[in-house]
Amino acid sequence: MKKDYAYAIELPYWQAPNDYVHIESIGDSLIISFPLWRASTKYSRFKGVVEFTEVWATRYERNKDRRYYTPCGENDFASCYWVVPVSSWLEKLENERTEHFTDWKLYDSGTYTHYIVQSHDFYIEIIAKKITISRKLKK
Repeated sequence: MKKDYAYAIELPYWQAPNDYVHIESIGDSLIISFPLWRASTKYSRFKGVVEFTEVWATRYERNKDRRYYTPCGENDFASCYWVVPVSSWLEKLENERTEHFTDWKLYDSGTYTHYIVQSHDFYIEIIAKKITISRKLKK
């Protein structure tokens, strides 16, 4: 696999492409919710929810250079998120942590993954252990 290449994973719901997401951070969880479409330009009564747990790090960027991303449309996906299996950002975080806590992997078991979620023209990048995708009725 290519280093720092983001692979598109189809979302089970149609994220409204021109809307921004809502981000909520609680402890080591990050919850991203967004409007859904039921048909092109027709909003659903549901919102999509992507919850990351055991979050290590996040970053938020605008106008990201997408040359190493697979755009959702290239895979015929209405909506997607991305996974970076070989991430230099995650590698850097692990190296920094090892410098200060050489035995951290003894008490922090499990595997961290580099995820990317789009919010209109922003990209939210998350290093976390778990991801859960669902939808909820809007209030």
